[in-house]
Amino acid sequence: MLETILLTGGSGFLGLLLARDLVAEGARVVVFDLKTPDSLLAAYPDQVVCLRGDITDFPQVLNAVRERGVDGIIHLAALLSAPSEVNPWASINVNALGTYHVLEAARLFGVKKVLITGSLAVYVNNLHKFDLITEQTPQRPQNIYGVTKVFSELLGLYYQRKFNLDVRGIRLPIVFGPDVESPGFGQYNSQLIQSAIVGKPFEVKVPEETVVPLLYVKDAVRSLGMLYHAPEDRLITRIYNVGEITPPPTTGDLLGMVRRFYPEARITVRPDPIYTEFARNTPREIRCDEAQDEWGWHVSYRLEDAVRDFIDTASNSSRREKETPWKTP
Repeated sequence: MLETILLTGGSGFLGLLLARDLVAEGARVVVFDLKTPDSLLAAYPDQVVCLRGDITDFPQVLNAVRERGVDGIIHLAALLSAPSEVNPWASINVNALGTYHVLEAARLFGVKKVLITGSLAVYVNNLHKFDLITEQTPQRPQNIYGVTKVFSELLGLYYQRKFNLDVRGIRLPIVFGPDVESPGFGQYNSQLIQSAIVGKPFEVKVPEETVVPLLYVKDAVRSLGMLYHAPEDRLITRIYNVGEITPPPTTGDLLGMVRRFYPEARITVRPDPIYTEFARNTPREIRCDEAQDEWGWHVSYRLEDAVRDFIDTASNSSRREKETPWKTP
């Protein structure tokens, strides 16, 4: 019998790739999102179901879990850092209450396990910068996105202890890859590569010496799949940091790599005070010993591998879009 996995935020940047991986492994995927992933539905009509829904609407979440016989949930739906600062009230509703809705629905309807996605934003503190992050680093975020992610982690651990719900989670660094649409402070890493590919000018809003922890999207998706499938008896830490590309590249390193492929790329560097301050207070290095020891995590993509794959993937995607206009069946 196929496992049914509810994927909140499944039409987003990570969700589409993860859904394809889950389907390839034999799962039935229920995408719960505000948008309809037409390409996913067309490619896998028998294994993907799309439910238009709002994570802040508790009855919608309850109905999605109950009516589809969900075995597991991977919770990706979130309002990212930049829009969260613009509208902190929406961030609380989406990120904090949305996680509560998922956990409570799982408890009520006997879902076997829930994977929640966190962020290194839980460590971003303007008063005390942590260059090296471990599982023991204090979480004292000063942005609302980080605050909601700390709440979600602690609530997940509470549900695990109180109700014996198998909750596990990952704190992702800044993830980059093709077709990023969601706004966020770290998205310039994806956008500068994408701009070079399509021949558009782009302004980088942080200094070239900036170092932020980067993880290529395919590694990020792989980490989610690995932790979701990890045997529960191996999991001690429950919520894990996952490491970044090593050695951590500077923005200048990324620019140089992109210019190797696109010498005529029209990329300029004009630091913006807000972006620069955010980057300055973002951790530079992540230790992920617990993820390595408990479920075998390791990073596969180095900077050159990631940029090359980004370019190949974006080029192939553009070619497919021209050849095959996707339509919802």
